[in-house]
Amino acid sequence: MAKPHPFLTNHTQRIQAITHVVYEYGNLMVAGYYSIHGAAPWRTNCDDAFLLGCRKLDDFFMKDKRSVKGGQELDDILASDRLPPNTTRRWKLPIWTSEWRDPMNKQLAHIAYSRGKEWDHTIWVPKLVDEFRKAWWDFYGSIIDADYIEEFDKQRKQRSGRINLRKWLLVFPRGHPACGPSRRGPSHAVAGTESGNMAE
Repeated sequence: MAKPHPFLTNHTQRIQAITHVVYEYGNLMVAGYYSIHGAAPWRTNCDDAFLLGCRKLDDFFMKDKRSVKGGQELDDILASDRLPPNTTRRWKLPIWTSEWRDPMNKQLAHIAYSRGKEWDHTIWVPKLVDEFRKAWWDFYGSIIDADYIEEFDKQRKQRSGRINLRKWLLVFPRGHPACGPSRRGPSHAVAGTESGNMAE
C-alpha cells in the first residue's frame, strides 16, 4: 500500500491552531463541571458535550498519526505537533482508554444495537476530569518551544474568567513540573484569575 501524502504544517500554522486546542480543553472542563453541578434536563446535554470532548482530546493527546482519506493525510491537530521529534509521551489516559473509548464509539457517535454499558456521570466524570486535566498539564510541561508556551499562556488568559467557575478548573496539579520556573505563567492559577472558564 502506498504511503499517504503527508499533511505538512509550518511553525506559524502550529501556533495559530493553539486557540482551537485551548478551546476544546476549556470546553471539556466546563462540560464536566456542569455535568455534575448542572440541573436536569440540560445536565444531560453537558454529559454528551463532555464525552464528545473526551473523544476529541483523546485523538489530540494519543494519536501518533493523522487520519487518512483518499491517500491524503487529514489536517488533524496532534499534541506531537508541538513537541520535539521522537519525544516520549509523558501522559496516559488509562480510564478513558480501558473503560469508555470503545463503548462511547457506539453510545455517542452511533445509534447501535450493542449499546450495553451503563454510564453514570457521578462515578465517571470526576475520574475523567482528573485524568484529562493531568494529561493536559503533562503535555504542557513537555513543550519546550517558547513561542508555543507563550501562545498557550495567552490563549488561557484570554479565555479565563468568562464564567465564574471553581478555581481548580485552571490550576496546575500540586507539585506538577509545569509549575516550575521555566514556565511563564503563575504557579497557582492562570493569569492571576481567581476563577474562570476557557470555553467560549
